[in-house]
Amino acid sequence: MNRNKKKGVFRTVTACTLSAIMLLCSSCGGPPAGIRQGGGKIAVITKQPIAFWDDVKAGAEDAGKELGYDIIYSVAEGDNDYATQIESIKNAIKEKVDAIVIAPNGRTELNEVLQEATDKGIKIIAINSDVKSDDAENPLTLSLVNSSDFDGGVCAARNILKSWKDKGKDVSDIGTIGMIESTAATSDLRMFGFFDTMKKAIGKTSGVEFPELSMIAVLMGMDGGAPVEAFMYDSDNSANGEGGDAAAYGAEDGDAAADNTDANAANGSQQEEAELSAAELEVLAKQKEKADADARIKMDIVSRFRRTEPCSKRKEAKEKALAMIDQNPDLSILFGTNTNMTLGICDAINERGLSGKVFAVGFNTDDEIISNIKNGVLQGTVVQNPYVMGYVGVKFATSAINGDNITSHLNTGVTFVNADNMNNDFIKLILNPQADIS
Repeated sequence: MNRNKKKGVFRTVTACTLSAIMLLCSSCGGPPAGIRQGGGKIAVITKQPIAFWDDVKAGAEDAGKELGYDIIYSVAEGDNDYATQIESIKNAIKEKVDAIVIAPNGRTELNEVLQEATDKGIKIIAINSDVKSDDAENPLTLSLVNSSDFDGGVCAARNILKSWKDKGKDVSDIGTIGMIESTAATSDLRMFGFFDTMKKAIGKTSGVEFPELSMIAVLMGMDGGAPVEAFMYDSDNSANGEGGDAAAYGAEDGDAAADNTDANAANGSQQEEAELSAAELEVLAKQKEKADADARIKMDIVSRFRRTEPCSKRKEAKEKALAMIDQNPDLSILFGTNTNMTLGICDAINERGLSGKVFAVGFNTDDEIISNIKNGVLQGTVVQNPYVMGYVGVKFATSAINGDNITSHLNTGVTFVNADNMNNDFIKLILNPQADIS
C-alpha cells in the first residue's frame, strides 16, 4: 500500500461509517437529499487553543471542502471563556452562516445568543459537550456529536487498574486516589465514571458489592449542577462530613439509613423483633452485623477519593496536584479530566520525582502527553476522536441545512493509548489524522 493510500485509510473508514449513519438518519421524512449542494457558510466554534481542537478543525475543514461549504473557524481562550464564544456566535449571525457547529464552554451561558441564532434559522450542532436548553421540548441544538464522558472515565479506571496490577500490585493496596477536576462541562461525568469503576473494583477485593447506578439519576443530578458531590467526599471533608451521606456507598444503604430515621418504622421493627424466636433473632443480629461491617468497608473505600476544586489552566492543575501529593503520603493514583489537567499532573509528578510511584492516567493527548507516556510518568490517556467530531459535526450541519433527518446523538467512542499500543497504525491516525503510516 503506497503512502497516500495509507494516509487515506482513516478518512475512508470514517466516510464509510458516516455514509451508513446518514443513510439511516435520512431514511424517512424531510425533503429529498441533495436539495442544496454547498455554496454556504458554516461557523465552527471550539473551546481552547490546544492540539485536540486543531484536529477538530482539520476534520471540519475537510468535510467543508467535500461538501462545498466555507468553514469560518474560531476558538476561545479557555474552557471557561464564555465571552469569546458569545462574540463568535454573534459574528456568525452577522456573517449569515447557514449553521453553527459549536463545542460550548458552558451549559447555559450561551443560551441567549444561541436562541438568537436559532430564531434566524441557523442550524446548531453541538460537539464534545452540549448546552442545557431552557425548554426541554425545544432543544437549542439539533444533535450532539461526542464521546461518552462517563464511558471515558470508566476506560481510564479500567486501564489504570490494569497498569497497577501489571506492576505486581494488589488492588486492595491502593491508597488515596486523586482527581484533578476541570471547569469544562465534560469533567463531572468523566470523574463519575472513573470513581464508580474504581470503587467497585476495590470493593470486590474487600468482599463488598456496590449497587449498580441509575444513569437517569446521574444525568438528573448533572442537570442540578453537581452530580459528583452526592457520591464522594470532598478532600477537606471527613467520612462524617457533609459529603458523607449514604449515597456515597450505594443506594441500598441509603435506603436503609433513611428507614432507620423514621420513628414509626423503627417502632414497627421492634415489635416484629419481639415476636421472633431466639434463633431468628440471632440470625437477624448476624445480618445486621454483616451489613454494618460492609457499610464501614464501603465508607472506607469512598473516603480514599479526593477531588479538587475545578480549574482550567495547566499551572493551576499542577499546583492542585502538588497539594494532593503533599497532603496524602499514601497517594497512589491521579486522574486528569482533560489535556491541561493531565499535563499539570505530569508536571507535579516530575517535580516531585514520583514517576512510577504515583500512577497517573489522563484524558486527551498532545505531544507532551505522549512524551510523558514514553517516559513512564503517565501510564496512559483516554483519547477521543476529535477529527471525526469535527467532520461529523459539519456533515450533520449540512444535512440539517438540507432538511434531512439527523440523529440527536452520535457517540464517537474513546480509545486508551499507552506505551504498548501507541505505534499501532490506527492509534497513530487517531493521534494525528495527517500521520504518515508508510
